[in-house]
Amino acid sequence: MTYTFMICNQFSRGVFAMLGAVSPDSFDTLHSYSNTFQMPFVTPWFPEKVLQPSSGALDFAISMRPDYYQAIIDTVRYYGWDRIIYMYDSHDAWRTHGI
Repeated sequence: MTYTFMICNQFSRGVFAMLGAVSPDSFDTLHSYSNTFQMPFVTPWFPEKVLQPSSGALDFAISMRPDYYQAIIDTVRYYGWDRIIYMYDSHDAWRTHGI
């Protein structure tokens, strides 16, 4: 069964939001459907590279996991540390290189 069929089937049943975790390969497809049909897409996480709508339109995808980068910055500043070692277990941490 294709994503297109599954999504259109849900739309015909009156679904008003999509909720769930998807693989990084599937995320862009569901993200595009969400923005096209202006239907919220709630997921526990975003993949590393999220394509933003090119038209400048509203983005209907939302991640339930809060960004933690500001918490890292605040902690480092609070304690006055000038060096830290940040250990991680996923590619997601590569986003923190600008900290």
